[in-house]
Amino acid sequence: MEPTTAAMIVKAAIAAGTNKRVWTGIGSVLAGICIPFILAILCILNLASAASDYNREAVRLTFHGGNIPITMSADYKDYIRRMQQSFAQIDVVMDEIDSVAEGDVQDRYLVKAVFYSLYFGGDRGTLETSDYHRFSESFVNFEERTRMVTQEDGTQSEEVYQVSIAIKDRVELFEKIKTHYGVEATYEQQSNAVNVWHLAKYDTTAPQEGDEFAGWMNWNGAVHITCYDLPVGEVGDKVVELAMSRLGHPYSQTHRGKNTYVDCSYLTLWCYRQVGIMLPGTAAEQARHLVENNLTIAKVDLQPGDLVFWSYRPNGRFMNITHVGVYAGEGKVVDASSSQGKVVYRNMFDEDKQVLYGRPQ
Repeated sequence: MEPTTAAMIVKAAIAAGTNKRVWTGIGSVLAGICIPFILAILCILNLASAASDYNREAVRLTFHGGNIPITMSADYKDYIRRMQQSFAQIDVVMDEIDSVAEGDVQDRYLVKAVFYSLYFGGDRGTLETSDYHRFSESFVNFEERTRMVTQEDGTQSEEVYQVSIAIKDRVELFEKIKTHYGVEATYEQQSNAVNVWHLAKYDTTAPQEGDEFAGWMNWNGAVHITCYDLPVGEVGDKVVELAMSRLGHPYSQTHRGKNTYVDCSYLTLWCYRQVGIMLPGTAAEQARHLVENNLTIAKVDLQPGDLVFWSYRPNGRFMNITHVGVYAGEGKVVDASSSQGKVVYRNMFDEDKQVLYGRPQ
């Protein structure tokens, strides 16, 4: 059964509350909601962001227990209680899996955070015991091993036994959830899972662009994207001029759009807004917009004003994109740099991390 609009709003509110610095889960969730509701939902999400402590409390109560405040809505209370019941089921299965573990056991905060991101606030139907088994088993690989055992009469024989090995590679993990459990986690759900995991385990928001990030191995963010032979637009030079006018303006995800503060996606959004072209609010959603509207080009076809996208690490967003800049011609780009703390004009950098090129015009 498809989630109700109200349930989707709740899930968006959770994402907003677990990470105040970015639109992780906000613009993404909006993409899944009918266009006529967007203005109303934006108002609700603004309230949700302002009530981030309230949503943090929902995560804390779900994972760690405690008295649910009487001021919390009946829906939230029901979501928390149902999720706690599911966590108890998961613990039973994980106890069985851990009993045959070899090496480190799987992080249960991670197991529950993924389940939380898939089902909190949504209509999940009726989950059977077998569903909890398949879900929990998706976080480990089972292997058969052999060992020699000594019988009571002193003879030895070979015995086959099974061990569970925790999956550490997050890319492999979500792929197994899809194949073994039968549920493909969306980019937004993966992102929410990372956010919830950090909040539940460390009481902090998940790392973003420019932050230290560990735990992902064998990562390559590039995927095949169809490129199109698009005509050169008339506004490219103007977009570059607008981007250059912001050189030196300070970088901030929290305060972007206030005074002269920008982050990477706000810079590109602002430049194109000035020439009458509207783009989504995050780098990942800008990339999704270009892909879905056949506005992607090959690197060799870059012209001034085109957009360049980078992926530095898995983050659960579209194509795991973390950064965007405006191509300025002659191998240069203008971008709001988190590492330099301002808008800069520089050579095209990190070629191996560039995953998409587009022409919004």
